[in-house]
Amino acid sequence: MGCAGSKTGSLIMIEAKRTLQIELWFQKTMKFFFHNRINRPVRTGQERITGTEGNTSRIRQAEAANRCLEALLNAMPEGVLVMDEKLLLRSANPAARTLFNINEPFGSLSLLEATRSTGLESLAQQALAQNSSIEREITLYTAKDRHYFQVRAAPLHKPEGEEAALEGLVMVLAELTRLHKLEQVRKDFAANVSHELRTPIQLIKGFAETLLDSPLEDKERAYRFIGIILKNVRTMENLTTDLLSLVSLEENGAFPFDMQETLVYPLLQEAAASVESAAQKKNITVFLSCEPELKAILYGTFIIQGVINLLDNAINYSPSGSRVWVEALTRPGDSGPELAVSVRDEGIGIPAKHLERIFERFYRVDRARSRAQGGTGLGLAIVRHIALVHKGIAEAESHAGEGSVFRIRIPV
Repeated sequence: MGCAGSKTGSLIMIEAKRTLQIELWFQKTMKFFFHNRINRPVRTGQERITGTEGNTSRIRQAEAANRCLEALLNAMPEGVLVMDEKLLLRSANPAARTLFNINEPFGSLSLLEATRSTGLESLAQQALAQNSSIEREITLYTAKDRHYFQVRAAPLHKPEGEEAALEGLVMVLAELTRLHKLEQVRKDFAANVSHELRTPIQLIKGFAETLLDSPLEDKERAYRFIGIILKNVRTMENLTTDLLSLVSLEENGAFPFDMQETLVYPLLQEAAASVESAAQKKNITVFLSCEPELKAILYGTFIIQGVINLLDNAINYSPSGSRVWVEALTRPGDSGPELAVSVRDEGIGIPAKHLERIFERFYRVDRARSRAQGGTGLGLAIVRHIALVHKGIAEAESHAGEGSVFRIRIPV
C-alpha cells in the first residue's frame, strides 16, 4: 500500500512541477506570439526593409523567434488556446486542436463553440474580469469517458503605452486523467486489502478470545478452534506473500533485470510438481506438452510462479476426476514469433462478461467460492504482471460450463 501511494504521490509532484514550469514561460512567450504572429504577422523582408541592415536583422530575429515558439507549442502535450478579449479563438496548438477537434478557421469560433465547455468559458471570463491568472481543475466529457484537466487561464496585455491594456487570453490545459485513475486504483487497492484482512483477523480474534474464556479440558473443541485460527493465519500469510510478489514484479518491471535463455520444459515440470499434492486430493490429472529442447529468453522463477498460479486456479475450479493441460510452444504472434504458455482445464468456466476484468487485483467471479478455496484474489493479477515484465500479455478464453484456457504470451 505504501508503494502504491508513493508512486501516485511522485506522479502528482511531477505534474505539479510541469504545470509550474508552464506558468513561468507561457505569459512571456505567448504574449510575444500574440503580438508578432497573430495581431501583427511578420511581413516579408521586401515589405518591411527600410534600407537599413538593422531593420533586416530585427526581422530575421522575429522570424526565428516565431519559428522557435511555434515548434515549442507544436511539441507540447498540453493544449494551448489563445483568444482575444471577446473569447474568439485566435490560435490553438496541435494538442488543443486534437482535443477539441477544431477544424474551423480562427476568428469565427468562440471558446464555447470550440470546446462545448461552460466550465472553460466561465474560467476565461473570470480571468478577464479579474485581469489576473486563475487556475482550476475542470472535467471535460466525451461520448465514452470523462477527462480531468488542470487549466490555467491568464490575460494577455498590450505593450506599455498602447491604449487598451487587455488584449486577450491564453489558456493551458494539462491532463490529469491518468493521475485521477491512479488515485482511484490506490483507494480501491487500500480498501480491498483492508477488506481481505478484516475477515481473518476477526475470526482469529474471536476464536482466540473464546479459547481464553473457555476451559481447556475439551481438547477436541480447542483443537477445532486452533485449526480455524491456523487456517486464517495462512490466509493472511498467502495474501502478504502475493502482495510482496506484486511489489517485486512492479519493481522489476520498472528496472529491467537479467533474463537468460532457458529451457522451458523444466520450468513447467517444477510448476506441476508444486501443485501435485493439491491435484491428487481432487484426483485431477495434469498433462504437460512441450518440446524438450524448446528455449526462450526468460526469467525462470517468474514463469514458474505464473504457471503455478494458473494451475492452482485450474485445480480449484475444476471438478474431481477432471484433467488439466499445460502446454508451451512457439507460434506466430501479432508482431513476430512468440512463446505461448497455456493452462487449460475442464472446470466451471467463466461468463463472458467477467473476462475483461479477470486479471484485475482482487477481482473475483464468485467471491464466496474464491474465499472458500483460500484464494487471495491476486493470483491472476500476478500472472498479468509476469507477462508484462517479459513485455508480453496474459489472456483468458472461457465459456460458462465449458472450462477455461489461460495463456501467457511472450515475444521471442
